[in-house]
Amino acid sequence: MTAEDPTVPLSEPVETAHETPAETAGETPQESAGNDAAQAPSASEPTDARHGLTIGYVPGVMSGKWFGRWRERRMRPVLRDELVPAAGWREALDGGSVTACFVRLGWSPDDPSPESLRTTHHAVPLYDERRVAVLSTDDVLGVLDTLTVAQLGDESTPQSHADIDDAAMAVELAAAGVGPVVLPMSVARLHARKDVTSRELTDAPTVPVALVWPRGLDDDTEDAVQRFVGVVRGRKENSGREESGGRAPRSAQREKKVPEQTTAKERGEPAAAASSTLKKPAAKAQSGGWAKAGASTKPGLRRKPGRKVKNGRNKKRR
Repeated sequence: MTAEDPTVPLSEPVETAHETPAETAGETPQESAGNDAAQAPSASEPTDARHGLTIGYVPGVMSGKWFGRWRERRMRPVLRDELVPAAGWREALDGGSVTACFVRLGWSPDDPSPESLRTTHHAVPLYDERRVAVLSTDDVLGVLDTLTVAQLGDESTPQSHADIDDAAMAVELAAAGVGPVVLPMSVARLHARKDVTSRELTDAPTVPVALVWPRGLDDDTEDAVQRFVGVVRGRKENSGREESGGRAPRSAQREKKVPEQTTAKERGEPAAAASSTLKKPAAKAQSGGWAKAGASTKPGLRRKPGRKVKNGRNKKRR
């Protein structure tokens, strides 16, 4: 064949074999892919809360202000918040998906009592939540500002005890006129609608809200939880207990900013030269306005004691 033949290309691409890193190391590509898959973390694998600080909260608990304080102070470790079902906060704590959790005790029949809970967990009570009755806007009980349990039972047929995780459906049934539903106040606000209203039950028992975390955590995680408890309780940023974790003490920061002062003997300078470098602060000039009694602003000007006079220098020239 000649180069002038139009049916034959002048040059053909030459295929070169490129060695993969696995082949150069003596491994086949299948074995290398298997090792990479074993080393790479799975996306579906749950995150372990022990590697950081993950705080859970059940629906309705207003914990955003405490999360905001932690992040505004740039405290360590990095805080991660997670919504936990009201019926599954115990499993989330025991399984390690959250480090601590804001929980509502005493609402569900399956909730442990505070005394039994403290045998396996730490519990810090925060506040007591009031119960409200969620009514339809067409309900006759809406004319009252507050209700009692007896009034609610006499004038209507309330729904059965509602589950927090199913509160949205219970509120929808109340709006449809099926009957009022009793909920914690924060949960009622969470599922507020235009066609429902809520009235406080004055004689109903309150629902305690607490911060709970398991016993037996490692020292670093326990220290982080204790500092978060301090934030929840309103501890100031510059408190001594807050400086122990996550930040350097302010006293140490001040020591770094103050430069070291050396004496003339250490610098090797004569004493006379060192004294000449020191300047006396300039005397503060007396300001205008009313002069103090007895103070003279002009030579020969007398002041009567116990009397304030206008400074002669500030008189307007006519």
